[in-house]
Amino acid sequence: MKLSNETLSLLKNYSTINGNLVVKEGNKILTISDKKNIMSSAEVEESFDQSFGIYDLNEFLGAYSLIENPSLEFTTESVTISSSDSSLVYRFSDPNILTSPEREVGLPSTDVTVSLSEEVISNIRKASAVLNAPVLSVTSQGSNSPIECKVFDPSNPTANVYKIKLTGLVSDEKFDFQFLIENLKMLPDDYRLSISSKLISQWEGINNKVKYWIALEKNSTYAK
Repeated sequence: MKLSNETLSLLKNYSTINGNLVVKEGNKILTISDKKNIMSSAEVEESFDQSFGIYDLNEFLGAYSLIENPSLEFTTESVTISSSDSSLVYRFSDPNILTSPEREVGLPSTDVTVSLSEEVISNIRKASAVLNAPVLSVTSQGSNSPIECKVFDPSNPTANVYKIKLTGLVSDEKFDFQFLIENLKMLPDDYRLSISSKLISQWEGINNKVKYWIALEKNSTYAK
């Protein structure tokens, strides 16, 4: 078996969410953060014949990169990463000692749905870094008001604020859904964002087959 570039990018992304990983039989990979405030599920090109655990995902990716144009051969206890002239045996960890979700989660309700382009998400991250502002708010004042994204620091009322109006999107409902920007660890893509007032959101990639579920901050508000 060979890993596609898309799967390698996914694994690198997942290493930012959780340092370890349990891969289950089939073509779906799931991960969850230690704080259980970020979860993700993805369909990959490869189909795995067995389940296995990786204790240090960054270490595994580093080991994989040591072999040029590698192939993978699995046993119950390890995977051999090899090319025509070199090889490396990487041993698995017991999945029972690793942090892994059993299944995907579902939203208890969907109160607001918006589309965020890759460019908008990139600008949100840039604004957060430039302004030292840790929070993203998806907000509307209701009564057919625009829906906009706001990057700000709620602990500092005099701090600078960055806003982006989402073109063509308005709402009769008043809401202020807040996220820690450090939790927005999605792969680059356009996303369909579904938000529940129960303080959970789903980010579904438009061009990739990846979903993320990200918790909202407790001071989020929603009024019909």
